[in-house]
Amino acid sequence: MHIPDGMLEARTWIPAWLGSAGTLAYALREVRKRLSDGTIVMMAVLAALIFALQMLNFPVAGGTSGHFAGGAAAAIVLGLWPAMLVMAAVVTVQALFFADGGITTLGANMLTMAVIGPLVGYAVHGALTRLSGSRGMKLVASFLAAWTACVTAAIAAGVLLWLSGRAPLGPVVGAMGFWHALIGLGEGAITAGLVGYLLAVRPDLLSAGKEEATDTRSIRKTAIGMGAIALVAVGISFIASAHPDGLEFVYERVGTAIDSTPILGGVMPDYVMPGITNETLAGILAGVVGIIVTGALVYAILSATRSRRARQAG
Repeated sequence: MHIPDGMLEARTWIPAWLGSAGTLAYALREVRKRLSDGTIVMMAVLAALIFALQMLNFPVAGGTSGHFAGGAAAAIVLGLWPAMLVMAAVVTVQALFFADGGITTLGANMLTMAVIGPLVGYAVHGALTRLSGSRGMKLVASFLAAWTACVTAAIAAGVLLWLSGRAPLGPVVGAMGFWHALIGLGEGAITAGLVGYLLAVRPDLLSAGKEEATDTRSIRKTAIGMGAIALVAVGISFIASAHPDGLEFVYERVGTAIDSTPILGGVMPDYVMPGITNETLAGILAGVVGIIVTGALVYAILSATRSRRARQAG
C-alpha cells in the first residue's frame, strides 16, 4: 500500500505531508515524556521486525498479493504515540533506501500507515479489550483491530487517489476496501500471532503499565526473540509473492495512466543488494541491511531525544 511518486497531485500530497508531520511531531513530544532505555529498545526492535514482515508478500486471490502493514500491531504492543513513530521510521527507510513508496508521497504513506493504521487499530483493540481482558479476547481484539486498520488505511489511500483526480471515488474506494478486506485477514492473523507470542513470554508488556515492564534488562530476551523472528522473516523473503499488491492491482484497473518513476531511486531498489548476482542472496542481504538501518534509526533518534530532554531538565 505504498503510494509511489506521480500517483498523487501536489494538492493532495502537500496537505498529507503537513498533516502527518504535525501528528508525528505531537507523537514525538508525547513519547519524550516517558522514554526509558527499555522502551527505546522495544521500539527499535519492533520497527525492525515490522520492516522484515512487510517483505513477506502473500498471495490473496485473482492475481494480487498483500503484505503485513503493522500499524495496529505496533499500537497494541507499544501504545498509540510510540507506534506512530515506529511506523514512520519503517515507511521512511522503505522510501529512501528501497524506493518503496515515493518521496513526494511519503507524507501520504505516513498518513495512511503511520497515523491512520495505528490510530484505528489502537481504538478498536482498546474498545474490545475493555469488554473482557481474557487471553482469548485479547487475541480476537488483536485480529479485528488489525483487520479494521488495514481496511481503513486502504480506503483512505483510495480517497487520496480520488482527491488527486487519479480514479473515480466509488470504484477506487470499493476496490481498495474489497481487496484489503481479504489482505486484512493476513494482517489480522500475523498481528494475533505476534500478540499471542508476547502473551506467552511477556504478558506484562501488553498491560496498562507498560512503562514498568520495559526496563532494559527485563526485555532483553524478548527483544532478542523478536530480532530472531525478523531475521527469519528476511531469510525466507525469497518466497514472497511476485503478484502486484492491493494498491497496484486496483490502480491498474481503475486509475489513470501516470509516470511513476521514483524521484529517488534508492540505494537498494526493489529490495535487492546491488552487485550480488544471486537474486535470493541479494534480496536477503538487502533485507538484513533494512532491519539494521530501521532499528538503528529508531534507536538513534529516540536516544538523542532522551538525552536532549535530560539536558533541558538538568
